[in-house]
Amino acid sequence: MTARRTDIALARRLAPCLVLASLLLALLSPARAAAGEYTISTCQASGAFESGAFEVFATRGMKWRRACNPLGPGLRGLVTANVAKGGHVPVGSESGFVLEAPPETTFQRLRWSGYAHRRDCRYALQLYAVKPEGATVAIRDVRADHGCPSNAKEAQASSWPRPTSYELSGATRIVQRVICAGAPQAEFCSAKGQNYLQTFVAEATVSDPTPPLVSVVANGPLAQSEWVRGSQSVGYEASDNTGIKEVRAYVGGTQRESASQICDYSQRVPCPDPSGQIAIETTKLSEGTQQLHLAAEDASGNIGESASVTVKIDNTAPAAVPIAVEGGEAWRSRDGFNLVWANPPEPDRAPITAATYRLCRVGGTECGTGTLGGEGVSAIPDLTVPAPGEWEVRMWRTDAAGNVQPENASLPVRLRYDPEPPKIGFEEQNPADPTRVSVAVSDPISGVAGGGIELSRAGSGIWQALPTTLESESHLVTRIEDATLPAGQYELRANASDRAGNLATTTERTDGQPERLTLPLRATTSLAAGLLERHKIHKTVRRHGKSYKVKETVTELVPARTVDFGTGVRFQGSLTDGAGGPVAGATVLVFSHPPEEEEVQVATLTTGAEGGFEYAEKAERSSGLRFVYQGTATSLPTEAHAEVLVHGGSTLKVDKAHVLNGQSVLFSGKVEGSPRPAAGKLVELQVLLAEEWSTFETTRANPDGEWSIRYPFKRSCGKELFIFRPDVPGEASWPLLPGTGPRVKVHVRGRPCSG
Repeated sequence: MTARRTDIALARRLAPCLVLASLLLALLSPARAAAGEYTISTCQASGAFESGAFEVFATRGMKWRRACNPLGPGLRGLVTANVAKGGHVPVGSESGFVLEAPPETTFQRLRWSGYAHRRDCRYALQLYAVKPEGATVAIRDVRADHGCPSNAKEAQASSWPRPTSYELSGATRIVQRVICAGAPQAEFCSAKGQNYLQTFVAEATVSDPTPPLVSVVANGPLAQSEWVRGSQSVGYEASDNTGIKEVRAYVGGTQRESASQICDYSQRVPCPDPSGQIAIETTKLSEGTQQLHLAAEDASGNIGESASVTVKIDNTAPAAVPIAVEGGEAWRSRDGFNLVWANPPEPDRAPITAATYRLCRVGGTECGTGTLGGEGVSAIPDLTVPAPGEWEVRMWRTDAAGNVQPENASLPVRLRYDPEPPKIGFEEQNPADPTRVSVAVSDPISGVAGGGIELSRAGSGIWQALPTTLESESHLVTRIEDATLPAGQYELRANASDRAGNLATTTERTDGQPERLTLPLRATTSLAAGLLERHKIHKTVRRHGKSYKVKETVTELVPARTVDFGTGVRFQGSLTDGAGGPVAGATVLVFSHPPEEEEVQVATLTTGAEGGFEYAEKAERSSGLRFVYQGTATSLPTEAHAEVLVHGGSTLKVDKAHVLNGQSVLFSGKVEGSPRPAAGKLVELQVLLAEEWSTFETTRANPDGEWSIRYPFKRSCGKELFIFRPDVPGEASWPLLPGTGPRVKVHVRGRPCSG
């Protein structure tokens, strides 16, 4: 009896120390469970001394107490006991704490420490677990009416200060209770003393085989498979029997952002069942189409995954593309421009959805912007400018993700608009330059592009376009060839167009009067020219009352003359004005035109004080000569023609002037005149017989004009004299008239002639 009392007294003195030791061991013990499990830590196993995971019950005369903080008055821990008072409590009276496993989970282990105290042996102090089928697993059981002290007034005590692990093998409930079991002789228990069971540390390990459920909530553009950029969010809903500890987002198979919940592992269901948003920074992701799914982790570490959704990410602004103006950038008279461009293929990138343009006046500060939407937009049709003039436009694009960067604007193109025609009018004629016609033109917007001047003989209704030039973009200028047009009254008409195609036409001068001219505009001139030819004429003269016929040499100016090759010829002429007066100091150009050749200038002459001029040459080919006075700004041009016809010829020599019959001589010569036929010039060798020339041998000269003929004398008798000459006949490719050459004599002596 004394030993039992000593044990009880010692236990009471050691109880506070045992409580502190239990708390220390609980704090030092690991709190993290393996995957699929978690631990409910209560009382002194919880840093905050929480015990809310346990439900409580008590009948009349019984009580429970939550006092897990070891520092404080009275009994500490989770206490189930009777109410200490006089009298008794009936059998079946009880108080307790119950820890229920969450749905679809079981308890695997319990790590526990505590203390039991009993004054009445009829109380049962119990800690046990209940399996789903109703079987119990005893953890600590101080049975009623067992191990009772012989002295009924002596108390019993049991202490378990060190937390001990107990296997629960799939229980779903843990119960701590004190119950009045009574005795065969007594259907009650005493209430005079304290009968209680204390829990200091309780760590129940829960096995959870069920993964959580999680789904993507398509409440934003990212989850709705729209093209997105920058910071986005994905909605989720998650649920689990033990709550959700964390929801993680995976993009392209790689974990990205997550949303964590605050879990309290002192509660039987530690974590909430959340719904919310996970912020995702797409700039950290690769671009293009990829898969996103969510993974939820429950309180026990189980992972559940959502179905994947397709997300489309593009954080790159569309690059600059060249733009063009339909019809080109030239000036136009209609205000309406179509801008076009090509969107290059960009697989798996956000399509183009809008185009923004900025329109600015060239050289000014006036600007405006506009935007045209539409998927794949590749044109801005009928863009108008605010006012006539020259404008520049740039364009940049926006994609479906909202990426846009004005710095990626295209190079500018020009929009040029001019609705007004040029201003136009004939200017007064300049007396010092009467053939020059000038039309003043101006266009302040697009500028003058060109124009033309036309001429019509008065009353004819037929207009002739004149060669017109644009000078300094301010004058249309032409010259009237009054030397080639019939004299009379003429009307003029001018037109001018600007760079936009606007056309203006007028027949009036700048003073409003009609433009009319009388041709010719310049003074007339006359040119006479020909060849000097001397010949004798018979002339009758009277002397002393008598008539005599005499010969007189005269020199005449003839339009054409035939001469032998190499003959010197002289041309003379004179230039006079319309009144017949001489025109001195004028330039006369001489042009030669041999047959079948191009005309070439051969001389430049100047008229003398009397208006005369002279030109001499050696006649080496037939040619027509044209004497041209080109006129001046105030005098008309004129010209005259003359022709010289030249006989061809050849030199001739013989190597022997005296020969015997039976010997031969060599005739040779060189053709005079050029150009010679490519096949060589034909030459005939003639002999004078009976006062007639007879051809007896022909040959062709070489390219240098040289030729030769060897002739043998075979039929001569006695002494004979022969006279020879070359004859140069005409040919199609020979620019000279037929001609002959010098004569040579050959003396031949043979046998005496018979009979």
